[in-house]
Amino acid sequence: MKMRWIAGIVTVLMLLCPLAAADEADEGQIYSILDQAGALLTHYAGKPDAGDEYVTGDNRHFRIEQVNEGQRTATAAYLGEYELPDVSWLSESAQPVSAKKRAVALYCTHSDESYEPTDGVSSDEQRGGIYDVAEAFKEKLEEEGITVYFSDETHHPHDSGAYRRSRATAANLVEEGVDAVMDIHRDGIPDPESYESKIDGEDATMVRLLVGRSNQNAGANKQFAAQIKAVADELYPGLIKDIYMGKGSYNQDLMGQAILLEFGTYTNDKQDVLASTGYMADVMNKTLYGGVSGAAGSSNKMGAAAAARDDSGSFTGIAWLIGLFAVGAIVFAFIASGRGGETMKKFKRTFQEMGGGLLGGEKKEDKKK
Repeated sequence: MKMRWIAGIVTVLMLLCPLAAADEADEGQIYSILDQAGALLTHYAGKPDAGDEYVTGDNRHFRIEQVNEGQRTATAAYLGEYELPDVSWLSESAQPVSAKKRAVALYCTHSDESYEPTDGVSSDEQRGGIYDVAEAFKEKLEEEGITVYFSDETHHPHDSGAYRRSRATAANLVEEGVDAVMDIHRDGIPDPESYESKIDGEDATMVRLLVGRSNQNAGANKQFAAQIKAVADELYPGLIKDIYMGKGSYNQDLMGQAILLEFGTYTNDKQDVLASTGYMADVMNKTLYGGVSGAAGSSNKMGAAAAARDDSGSFTGIAWLIGLFAVGAIVFAFIASGRGGETMKKFKRTFQEMGGGLLGGEKKEDKKK
């Protein structure tokens, strides 16, 4: 059972307390991420942090160990092959899966992001070209039979506070009871070729998956990203560029199946970017809902696991709050009584009353016997 009041408390605490680091550094800082032999792995718009993880297109797993701000490089240690979920069910032929409700949410934190070759600018403070991509993605998802809650709310300016401003938008979308929430972006690295791709013979751009590792849902977020990549690699090789797991949260603490999608970079032609939205919609449909009945078991297990982690996180939050109340009750009872024995008796009664009979003590029916 989801505890919305706990999410509210977490949100208030996040607003009152400064974050350890901004979700994204200055986009103008382009870092080269290198392996320990000095070979280039990728470029990253913003400052990476030690502890960030990176999964290449061919599923090599790295962790950033050192960052050189002067040279704008980061050195990453090889951790081995990144194991993706089994998606052998994609090859099974069966009837489409039916579901009571299939719904996802889309929004754009960086409202200015645009595509220079097509839009004429890389950043538009009125309404960026990224909304054209989000709307095209929405239409393709709807063609898959998915209900899409799309917010065209803007969150200017493009700075480290953008995620704080977009949090209310994301939270409202999650409240709709969606199965996933996606923040639509484009990258800020200058090289268009790093995103160019051909999918089924069509010019398109790749999509980078970003996961925030600084939140209680990071495990579920990572699994969701891995499932997306596994499905995409099987259906449309060359669609998913890679996975970057950064220090921020990207508001992904709001639910387990939350992801940030970077559709190409600002130097790509937007028409190529739009071409990738149809492929991505098919990938999301199969990732979330199976697409075929043979896949439903695998897909539903993935969703159930994420939900279980969310519930586990909620239970942990409840237990933490109960623990605080319990400590307070002990202190209060001790002060009130001044005697250890009476303290424990009062604490026991208080604790049972707090749990409404669920946390110990006799049930009313038991007392009648």
